[in-house]
Amino acid sequence: MNQFQTNIRLYNPSDRDACMNAFKSNVPKYFTLEEVDEFERFLTKLADPEAIDNPPYYVMELDDKLIGCGGFGKKDGIDGTACITFVWGLVSDEHHKKGYGEQLLKFRLTEIKSLFPNRQVILDTTQFSFSFFEKYGFKTVKITENSYGEGMHRYDMVLGTSGL
Repeated sequence: MNQFQTNIRLYNPSDRDACMNAFKSNVPKYFTLEEVDEFERFLTKLADPEAIDNPPYYVMELDDKLIGCGGFGKKDGIDGTACITFVWGLVSDEHHKKGYGEQLLKFRLTEIKSLFPNRQVILDTTQFSFSFFEKYGFKTVKITENSYGEGMHRYDMVLGTSGL
């Protein structure tokens, strides 16, 4: 576990470059090169004051340096019911395996429980990250090979009732 105090706060447009750097540090292992542009468009939309459907998005700082980001939003589940899903969650590669991803995950789950107490929580991830989410009660309900790109399989997951 890490020994430093982190701060998690709402995203600000001035965080854009640091978020992009953290994202790019995870390419190509956790995200594809094509997703870099998607993430950049997402951040651009977050900065648009006219956008009314932007999801809550947060950044994680360590010693005043941005090391991760992630949010959540509304989405229809596999059966069509209204669910909450994670949105672009990541920690910069140099901070992997130090407990920061767990902190960001737990923070988002707590926020979701507070704002949407009766909604099911779902997510999609790759074969490289699904086991991380399993540790926190997520169960794989579907696997789609090469969904994100060649060699990047999509794991659709649902939080069990025993989660956080």
